[in-house]
Amino acid sequence: MTGTRIIALAIILLMLGTNAFGDETSPDKILMKVAATYKALKTYKAEGSITSDIDTGGMKMKIETSFSILLKKPNLYLISWTQKNMPMPGMVRSGAVWSDGTQPFLHMGMMNAYSRMTSDEMALGAATGISGGAAFTIPSLFLSVFKDQPAPFSRLKDPKIEMTEKVEGEDCYVLSGPSAISKKETFWISKTSYLIRKYYRSLEPPEEGTAIPEMTDKQLEEAITGLGQEVTQESKKNMREMMERSRAMLKTVKLNGSSTELHVNVSSPELNESDFKFSLPEGTVLKDSLFGGIFGANKGIPDESVNHNKP
Repeated sequence: MTGTRIIALAIILLMLGTNAFGDETSPDKILMKVAATYKALKTYKAEGSITSDIDTGGMKMKIETSFSILLKKPNLYLISWTQKNMPMPGMVRSGAVWSDGTQPFLHMGMMNAYSRMTSDEMALGAATGISGGAAFTIPSLFLSVFKDQPAPFSRLKDPKIEMTEKVEGEDCYVLSGPSAISKKETFWISKTSYLIRKYYRSLEPPEEGTAIPEMTDKQLEEAITGLGQEVTQESKKNMREMMERSRAMLKTVKLNGSSTELHVNVSSPELNESDFKFSLPEGTVLKDSLFGGIFGANKGIPDESVNHNKP
């Protein structure tokens, strides 16, 4: 083969490689389209699952979470979940966070209780961890309460397109990179709808470690109030101590494992306010706060047992 033919073949292969993904393969352009797509949506409905494999060095566990999501702009949501801890297969925990636009609530099945939350931001923030992340990944892109919150993929450092792969029969870009909170995060983004169909996060921290930012007195007080607690010297002291314990744990515990979130049956149907009413299990108790044991004595209100969906 002559030198000219080799050069021509190289150019053809380069062009084929470039066109394999099309013109929109810049990770930044794809992520901009994702953000614009969720901004334009009026409603969002999906079911899904989250599988978390956690290894702390001294303990391993697998947590499986199934969830359903209903969202409607600007501030209506109903996110419910059921969670199984595989070392204890008989232990099932359920929960929900919801608002019909007038009042946010958080339900924790393991406590057989629910409470009013002071804001959507506090309700969804409190639900993020206990839902395995279902209350954050998509809601943070969709709801107006997160308007000052960067998109979850904005924390990726130098994202790359690894490949294309099908999720539930749908061709997706597989886009990943290290981030401020993880050694690697990966998003499966539909090539047709630009919706996130799958999300993976390594539980290993980035090389520089994960830092918990310091909180000002005002932020402490807002957080305590938002969780339904009375702001006292004791509750502030307890919260500061909890933050310090978390910092110490991040420095000493070598966390490994991963979390994978899958969204199926994704649609954008017509929804009205009645769709955002959560049916509480009979006997569920209304409490002033679900977090009284964490930050100090719960100032409390009399427990109110409810029947069905009667907040």
